[in-house]
Amino acid sequence: MISGRIGVEVVMCKLLTWITISFALLGTSIYAGGAEEEKLMNTNSCVGCDLSNAWLEKADLKKADFSGANLYRANLEYADLRGANFTGADLSNVRLRGANLTNAILDNAILRYTNLGEANLSGASLKGTKLKDARFYNTKTDGIRF
Repeated sequence: MISGRIGVEVVMCKLLTWITISFALLGTSIYAGGAEEEKLMNTNSCVGCDLSNAWLEKADLKKADFSGANLYRANLEYADLRGANFTGADLSNVRLRGANLTNAILDNAILRYTNLGEANLSGASLKGTKLKDARFYNTKTDGIRF
């Protein structure tokens, strides 16, 4: 009887440890932008910043400067990015579904595996942009410059 109870306690302790570690890792991957994300929101500029895994869904970032920034796996779904500058930025695996990128500058940016479904890219500049496996589902592309 005692050894059975100890076995259950060990299993419960291991399960609790696993759950705690999982939540800790999940928390860091969801909101990893930190100080640089705050800088972006306060100044509308984050040149060369590391915004990987940043959570910027529905953010108002019109004419923001992301030149050379690392936005790997950031969430920018439904963000207002009209006229934003992403020159040379890494937007690999970024979620831009429904984002407004009208007249945005994406020259020499990396959009590998980026989700641009239902985004508005009207008038955007994509000169020299790497688009390997980027997803364009129902994306507005009027007047894009390559």
